[in-house]
Amino acid sequence: MKERKFINENIKRLLVLEYIMKETDNAGFGGMEMKRNLLDTSIRLTVNKPGLVIGRRGSKVQEIEETLKNRFHIEAPRIEVMEVKNPDLNPQIVSKKIAMSLEKGWAYRKAGNTALRRIIESNARGVMIRIGGKISGERARSQKFFYGSIKYSGEPARSGIGYGYSVAKLKLGAIGVTVRILNRDYRLPDDITVRKENLKREVKTDVGTESKVLENNEQN
Repeated sequence: MKERKFINENIKRLLVLEYIMKETDNAGFGGMEMKRNLLDTSIRLTVNKPGLVIGRRGSKVQEIEETLKNRFHIEAPRIEVMEVKNPDLNPQIVSKKIAMSLEKGWAYRKAGNTALRRIIESNARGVMIRIGGKISGERARSQKFFYGSIKYSGEPARSGIGYGYSVAKLKLGAIGVTVRILNRDYRLPDDITVRKENLKREVKTDVGTESKVLENNEQN
């Protein structure tokens, strides 16, 4: 019974995510965090244009909350809307922009390199962009754009890597866009900081013992 309840809760969460992404598509959806509290269900939305989600006097937010309560049976939903600090470092927003560029007729290389350049200019530590589908003919294939360091497994991939996915709908078929960006504030296990310390060494002379201060720039 516990396993079935766990599965049902995850299915409900996925359905809520799909609904929220659809409702906030024009506002630049950047992510959602849903947490069940003692008295209500807190839902935090990260978007590029909060005004389009909030609506006039909060009418849009109230409409979404009513839908979550009636259709998805979310207990006392409470939505909090936050603005993305830097859209070029949000993987979901970046993937959506690339998908929109492809739908406008951009070549996949131009769309990928343009997004990659904007991310690098925002001082990202690492990024991976993957565009897959019928991007250059009848046969499906994928193209990747890399910069810096990206982790695919373990704790760094779960805690330090942001993930975004969008779909571009073209005449030849659907093209998937995957974006992974390394959080600038996350410290990787292989990040090493070399500290500069002063060490004292005693040198024996004919007169007596003399202390000299040496600078050690080597890693201990």
